[in-house]
Amino acid sequence: MSESFPPFIRRDWFSVGNGQQLHLAQYGNPQGIPLLYLHGGPGAGCDIGDLALFNGEQYWILLLDQRGSGQSLPFGDLAHNHLNGLICDMEAIRLALGIERWCLAGGSFGATLGLIYSGLFPERVIAQVLWALFIPSKEGIDWLYGADGAAKLQPAAYRLFSGNAPVAPSLAELLDSYHQGLASADENLRHHFARRWVQWELKLAGARLVLPRQLPDPVLALADIELHFARHDYFNAMTVLQRVTPRVKARSVLLQGMQDAICPAALLRDFLAGLEHAITIQSVADGGHMLNSESLFLAVTAEIHAMWSWIHQREIQ
Repeated sequence: MSESFPPFIRRDWFSVGNGQQLHLAQYGNPQGIPLLYLHGGPGAGCDIGDLALFNGEQYWILLLDQRGSGQSLPFGDLAHNHLNGLICDMEAIRLALGIERWCLAGGSFGATLGLIYSGLFPERVIAQVLWALFIPSKEGIDWLYGADGAAKLQPAAYRLFSGNAPVAPSLAELLDSYHQGLASADENLRHHFARRWVQWELKLAGARLVLPRQLPDPVLALADIELHFARHDYFNAMTVLQRVTPRVKARSVLLQGMQDAICPAALLRDFLAGLEHAITIQSVADGGHMLNSESLFLAVTAEIHAMWSWIHQREIQ
């Protein structure tokens, strides 16, 4: 990945009600094509390394930390953290910056948000590049956290994730257990449950990262927010996704790593098979879920450049 990042422009915190202060960092070319980057998780926050995807001369890059994530405040907030809020925040940022139409880029749950937004506001999105899209269906949630999905790929890691129970708990029991653990007044217990939660997804993503016993605050927030969304079935995101995807007008490229153990290709295929849509699917043979997968990173970078070329050609015709 390139270490030559687009130049920094400025950062701001935008008030969107209920005490929410959203952190937005701007990079690249203020005269370039506006592009909103949507991080995953939910709750992961933006990373400076994400800028390696973009050519700073082509795009005006907007890195938005979603509610409770990154440098947005209040940190780790759950009380007002839900799908409708995240979508409304995107539109609030667009209006605040005076942008008529923009591009979107994002992966995992960020891709889910992008697809929903582009269906709800089809006239506001020019084009988008999304990857490793999370399908927030019962099957998608069961695959990720239940005993009969990704657990079969990593049985030893899943035993640790499920607390080494002699009989695998039901998904509801497992999520309730994590809810109690992450809400505990015992800091050590909180860190223990958060470490187990995040380590499971890192294992599936092929990230070789061993988490410390005492976790940094962003990792705690990530576990809290991800569990919050999972326990609430992602706030009806699947129903919304099914309803609005046929309304998407933007040039849309969706990249899917065929080795993605978190958001498997079969779930994406089944979801799109039942809908009328104009989305281009690009399979990445040895791509995983995260951008630590070199083939996925290169494919995403190439498609983001191709998106700029497509827009540029339309402008000069």
